[in-house]
Amino acid sequence: MKFILKSTVLLLILSFPSILLGKTFTACGGDFNFFLKKAEEYAIELGVSSEVLRKTVGQAKFNPKIIQLDRKQRSFKLSFIDFSSRAINDYRLVNGKKKFKKYRDVFDQAVALYGVPKEVITAFWAMETDFGAVQGDFNTLNSLASLAFDCRRPELFQPEFIAAMQLIDRGDIYYDTTGAWAGEIGQVQMLPQDILEFGIDGNQDGRISLKETPEDAILTAANLINHMGWVKGTPWLEEVLLPRDFYWELAGFGRGRPLKDWKALGVKLRKEELRIDENLHSTLLLPQGKDGPAFLAFKNFEVYLSWNDSFIYTVTAAHLAKRLAGAKKYIHRNPSDILDIESMIQLQNLLKSKGYDVGKVDGILGAKTRQAVRLIQLEFGLSADSWPTNDLLRKLQ
Repeated sequence: MKFILKSTVLLLILSFPSILLGKTFTACGGDFNFFLKKAEEYAIELGVSSEVLRKTVGQAKFNPKIIQLDRKQRSFKLSFIDFSSRAINDYRLVNGKKKFKKYRDVFDQAVALYGVPKEVITAFWAMETDFGAVQGDFNTLNSLASLAFDCRRPELFQPEFIAAMQLIDRGDIYYDTTGAWAGEIGQVQMLPQDILEFGIDGNQDGRISLKETPEDAILTAANLINHMGWVKGTPWLEEVLLPRDFYWELAGFGRGRPLKDWKALGVKLRKEELRIDENLHSTLLLPQGKDGPAFLAFKNFEVYLSWNDSFIYTVTAAHLAKRLAGAKKYIHRNPSDILDIESMIQLQNLLKSKGYDVGKVDGILGAKTRQAVRLIQLEFGLSADSWPTNDLLRKLQ
């Protein structure tokens, strides 16, 4: 099988003028028809055909349900163990390995061109759509038009709305293409601008179709992951074992160190036979505190955070990739479960009253709340693992 290489993709990209990056072409809100008129004017400047404009701008509809979904979206409320146990299931593990065999040549090409292992691509493929089975049924153009018109993130979605028109003009998606409510398209759920820039015609049929064509989805994902900074041949996440008397406050982003220094502190790779450069910098992650699983995250883990900034999602996706590569399920002791929303809000309010920055008081264990928990644990002389428990809540009351 032959594939279109980077140089060919570049020609495809250059055939369309550059669109806005993080900027808007008109003010948000106001009159939707006026917004569509300004979108049409900008699309004309970029060379979008009159036929495409007539069938996109001329027929785009504002969908208030999209705005409601955008306002209601919340971070994961499940603990890491609960979420990852659901996400890393037999269906994904079995079918992921079947995909390795079915698309072996494509995955070989992904490694040769972009240095991205099949396990990494396949884990995202599974997490996003269960290998294309669940791609979303929202009209993509209407979703993007609604979000582009809305005033919460117009700098993100106005360029995406225009990019969707360009994809239609190029023949890669259709007027009635459907996807996720926020405009992501296809088996690996990508926004139009990323498809324009990184899309690969994997089966060489003259069209980049992330919805219908696994070959396109695999190589496009590999191209994007490479662009995000993937370093070929280096690790992304490794499970580790920690001593009971470990310095828990050393865990978390911003406190990384070389692998050899972690080993000097008693950190052991669970898979002891692994040969990893001990000078590689890594960060200790405790997604459910000192009694939960423990991982060292290496530089390639930053790609996961670029793909999705949810801590629970990224550690789960990275561990799923390791499971697909043959690793065993993580081990843990018996960690406390995550606080319910009401208790988490109470905890956040108590921390805030003591001067700690928890971010928005919303009942979600985000990065700032974890950091505030770590600091109060240090103040109380507790194991500073950044994991809030009911015992900690009672101490604060």
